[in-house]
Amino acid sequence: MAESPDEQVVVMSQVLVADVNFGYNYEDIENNHVLCYNGNPVKNLKNLAMMVESCNDEYLKFDLEFQKIVVLKTEKAKAATPNILKTHGIPSADV
Repeated sequence: MAESPDEQVVVMSQVLVADVNFGYNYEDIENNHVLCYNGNPVKNLKNLAMMVESCNDEYLKFDLEFQKIVVLKTEKAKAATPNILKTHGIPSADV
């Protein structure tokens, strides 16, 4: 049950292939509920996007359901984002 009116479930529905996430078995992490980001509960997609964009930590750590974890180097992930969007035909990462 939602604790606030703007709370939404955020799901990692698809992993876009890129060097920055090489080594992850995409089938294991796709379609999983994102529970926390860098130790903070994920309230909704906008909240997650704001936390990622403002992150100055060395790593981006996503805690998923079923005790699955995705960890990416922040600097590399942010640098790779424009190319990933272009490669996959996504016009913007804005939420």
